[in-house]
Amino acid sequence: MKTIVINASPRKRWNTAQILKSAYEGAKSVGADVEYIDLYDIDLKGCMSCLVCKSKKTEKVKCYWRDDLSPIIERILEADTLLVGSPIYFGKPTSHFRA
Repeated sequence: MKTIVINASPRKRWNTAQILKSAYEGAKSVGADVEYIDLYDIDLKGCMSCLVCKSKKTEKVKCYWRDDLSPIIERILEADTLLVGSPIYFGKPTSHFRA
């Protein structure tokens, strides 16, 4: 089983990261192929509102513009499980998570 764990917190050693690392270890202990990603280490551009992803010519919904997140999205689409953790700031997840 392929599992991806994404930390959407800017803090790599605080509560969200600790919980996600525990989930990572738990999945690994039952034999899952696990990948841990700190979202704030990735250079992502965010949506440019070009709407190419919504074109009927596109088979999969994916972004036309490539950045460091593009290969991760491909791996997410192939994964069996996706775990995302984000702290809540001002009532919403972090900006990187929303982007």
